[in-house]
Amino acid sequence: MAQEILSIKLYELEEQITRLLARIQLSQHDNHAQLQQAIEGLKRECEENELALKNRLQLSRSGIVGTISHTYDQIETVIHQCKADLQAYPSPEAAQEQEAEEKILLAEYALDFSIQAANRALLLAMEAMAAQSTQPEERRKPL
Repeated sequence: MAQEILSIKLYELEEQITRLLARIQLSQHDNHAQLQQAIEGLKRECEENELALKNRLQLSRSGIVGTISHTYDQIETVIHQCKADLQAYPSPEAAQEQEAEEKILLAEYALDFSIQAANRALLLAMEAMAAQSTQPEERRKPL
């Protein structure tokens, strides 16, 4: 059962990455107004996804989810603080070209971090499957 659940989640991740790549490719041909509209739409989508995740965490009956939820809140706080720090970083006289390069660098590292997060999620999935495979058949139950 664990393999099916995790396979579905990995498929969802693959779909999201495919959409991300398509959005990046399509955005390269957008004008500034189209890009701003796409940015606002993606911001709303991110907010909706964050809210849905928080709701799922709150509705879970598993004891470990409280710890996960608390950790997620801490990570979210750190991300918001980092974002505030980064917005304060460029000086008013910074050239637009330099600001664009810095945003590209930030996006590059954010993608690197997301790959690392995906690898960590894969590691957790494999460890869950290994733990489930050591249980006697009658004690195995879905996650």
